Amino acid sequence: MAIGIICCKVMEREVKAVAARLAPEALVEVLDWGLHVKPDLLLARLTAAIRCMQDKVDAIVLGFGRCQTMDKLPADFKVPVIYPPGEDCIGVLLGQERYREELYKQAGTWFITAGWADLGMEGIFSEVQAANLAAKGLDPMAVARRMLKDYTRALVIDTGVGDRDRLQQKAMAIAATFNWRLDATTGSLERIEAAVAEALVWAARQ
Repeated sequence: MAIGIICCKVMEREVKAVAARLAPEALVEVLDWGLHVKPDLLLARLTAAIRCMQDKVDAIVLGFGRCQTMDKLPADFKVPVIYPPGEDCIGVLLGQERYREELYKQAGTWFITAGWADLGMEGIFSEVQAANLAAKGLDPMAVARRMLKDYTRALVIDTGVGDRDRLQQKAMAIAATFNWRLDATTGSLERIEAAVAEALVWAARQ
């Protein structure tokens, strides 16, 4: 009985924490962060990774949200491919309903998980595609400030994984940079756990 997990770098901590408890022998591959801003590239990279892994395992879990990509994956893989519900990594870790509730509370909210906190300003520049504009001579920070001018809050999502003090410190630095209010909430690994559990059930049938 063997399963594989292919995850985004942003969710590496959460995915590996779940794998350590539920499937310590799982084959785990971590893809670059930021691929979701180029859905066609994400689709190509995921498809290639799945095809490379499918002969080594009985089921594969994707540590991604839908990211405009998962429903476009080919249907001819040799093993079941499972991914947790959620439009993106925030939906996976917070739950899509709570995600919507937080946006309803404060539309201008920037969500910060442990992975996004580690990326810091580099992650923000990528999300608003400021880094690309820097190549044209524009100041990426000026671009980010302009793109995020309507944001007023940063929301830390604590899933209980990793160094909480470090997460809080990095989140505080990001919030201070943009003069955002900093709030915190609790996330969950349950959607990743459910996907891994489903993969284990499939694998057990082989």
